[in-house]
Amino acid sequence: MMAAAASLSWSDLPPELLGLVLKRLPSLADRVRLRAVCQPWHSNARLQSLPPPLPWLTLIDGTFLSIPDGEIIRMAVPDDANCYGSIDSWLFLMQIDGGCSLMNPFSKATLDLPNLAALWRSDWCNAGAGFNPLFYKLVVPSPLDSSPESLVAVLILDDGRFGTVCICHPPVATNFTLGKRTESTLYLVDVAFFNGKLYGLDFRNKLVIFEIGYDLGSKPKISATECIIDSGNLWDLPHSLSTEDVYPLKEYLVECCGKLLRAVRFIHRPSSTSFSIKHDRTVAFDVIEADLSTRSVETDQ
Repeated sequence: MMAAAASLSWSDLPPELLGLVLKRLPSLADRVRLRAVCQPWHSNARLQSLPPPLPWLTLIDGTFLSIPDGEIIRMAVPDDANCYGSIDSWLFLMQIDGGCSLMNPFSKATLDLPNLAALWRSDWCNAGAGFNPLFYKLVVPSPLDSSPESLVAVLILDDGRFGTVCICHPPVATNFTLGKRTESTLYLVDVAFFNGKLYGLDFRNKLVIFEIGYDLGSKPKISATECIIDSGNLWDLPHSLSTEDVYPLKEYLVECCGKLLRAVRFIHRPSSTSFSIKHDRTVAFDVIEADLSTRSVETDQ
């Protein structure tokens, strides 16, 4: 019996015990390291039902901050590409020639996307507008790891504070919306899927719902928008902040625990660096649950 016990190795750890260990590892980096120990652990870890790991925060220099241990992690990307964000565990990469793709840095799987900047510029309503795309935000209705054929919605913000939403079935872009600059233009700051529907946050304190339908060719298309009532006064400062100071704001749409939340981040920026974000410091958050019970219909875009 002692000889049999001595012949056992860590690779023989029962899956149920491995699952208990994984549940005590909220860090994504630690879970990846555990799976890399040996093939049995890698296989058995994939069978475990685990709570989502704590997220990584993207830093200005392209590295990632792991929560909760504070480890700084640099993910390898192709030499001809830069990382412009992430979605789930996939990095959003843009090549020097403008090509776009998603890459899972752990499995090395890739998913081609349309050339978003080229499509944005070729859209007739943007021609000659004099603006340039500055920011891309990608969202999906379901995790790409389990639904690789999922729709991808892309919010493209330009330097005129105008937001364009693109719906695509990678690698093909199927529909652009909000392409007209009119009096009813929506100046979006963020988008998110919630309960299978796509929502957008307008900087004028409006929450917008996008209706995604399918044409006769079974291609997804944004067919209409509705404007939902305000979800709070944007200019109300948290009690901890001084009303004598000015705080730049960043707004986000967040799905958490079955609720759609608007998170406002208040930033302190030294007056001597008013045009630089390198010294920005987050000093407060204001989180409000979106009220989806009352809607007022807007005109179609």
